[in-house]
Amino acid sequence: MDSHHNKIIYLIYTIVIAIALFVIYTLYQNPESPIKLIYRTAGIFSYLFIFSAIISSEYMSKIKKLFGLPFLKFHHNLIKLALILMVLHPLSFALDIQSLQVFLPVFYPPVTFLELAGRPAFYLFIIAIITAVYRKKIPKDWKKIHLFNYLAFFLVSIHALLIGTDFSSTGMQILSVAMMIIVAGVFIDKHLKK
Repeated sequence: MDSHHNKIIYLIYTIVIAIALFVIYTLYQNPESPIKLIYRTAGIFSYLFIFSAIISSEYMSKIKKLFGLPFLKFHHNLIKLALILMVLHPLSFALDIQSLQVFLPVFYPPVTFLELAGRPAFYLFIIAIITAVYRKKIPKDWKKIHLFNYLAFFLVSIHALLIGTDFSSTGMQILSVAMMIIVAGVFIDKHLKK
């Protein structure tokens, strides 16, 4: 690998570490009970891993060239981490409030739907992941269903911005909006520019 590739890898690692440290710093600015820290951490890192998986799908060949990993292995590892945290987030929240209602989407009134948009997003992600796992059985349509990831990402972003404990800080709001813009750009580049 030449020095240019090494510089890019170091830049990527630096950005990832900087974002992770910023998120950890943000989490500890509002110390709470361990269960609350678990669902806050799970929610934020799940969000970051989903973002990374969406971005990685845009740069398949470059990831393989930079990291030497086959793209799907890298992408699937991100999704596995995101999925574990995605389940842990509402599960730990349900334990905290002692109610399974956190798994039920609320569609009305619209403001409540947007505040709780993480709930339908959870199911959209699950549908998209299951579809990808069984993509060989539905070869023509799996990519269309996999597009739910984009919608789910925006729903999670809205949920985080409206009621996310750690998204009340300007830094986290800027990070979330920047991530939404990047994901929109990836969607446009991959699916609308043809």
